[in-house]
Amino acid sequence: MNNFKNFSDDKKTAFLLGLSMKTVSLLHKTEQRNIAEKAIEYCWKWLCNRNPDGDFLYELLVNEQNGITIFAENTEDISEQAVWNCIIDSVAFTSRKAYEYENSEWYPEPIELVSDELIYHFMECYHYCFTDDKYIKNITEYLNSSENKSDWKYFLDEII
Repeated sequence: MNNFKNFSDDKKTAFLLGLSMKTVSLLHKTEQRNIAEKAIEYCWKWLCNRNPDGDFLYELLVNEQNGITIFAENTEDISEQAVWNCIIDSVAFTSRKAYEYENSEWYPEPIELVSDELIYHFMECYHYCFTDDKYIKNITEYLNSSENKSDWKYFLDEII
């Protein structure tokens, strides 16, 4: 986690999104998997293009019909909760960075609480899903050696 603290905000975001992409494969329901993939895809778009905005990303979390927090709340499967928590953390982190980029003076309350300390919760959930650190090591090494954020997603797609 020392590497995470030394990453730029963009690399922190890519790290969380890359690991979240791996967790999505553990979701059993196709519709939910598609919603999770779409949320992560919007976050990648923000990382590369600085849109959509923070409000849009926040809505991916809390939308009453298909917000990803609803899926986490409605499952009793602890493994699935860990997956959703990883996805929630990465989308919330990206949303926070989007609000910061926009110089927002207001954050929704849950986003106001997001900081780099979120990595501890994220990693706890991630390690519940996967005990092998090889993927974490690969992502960390790649992000340490690359500055071209438009290539990050494609590389991370390849190593999943």
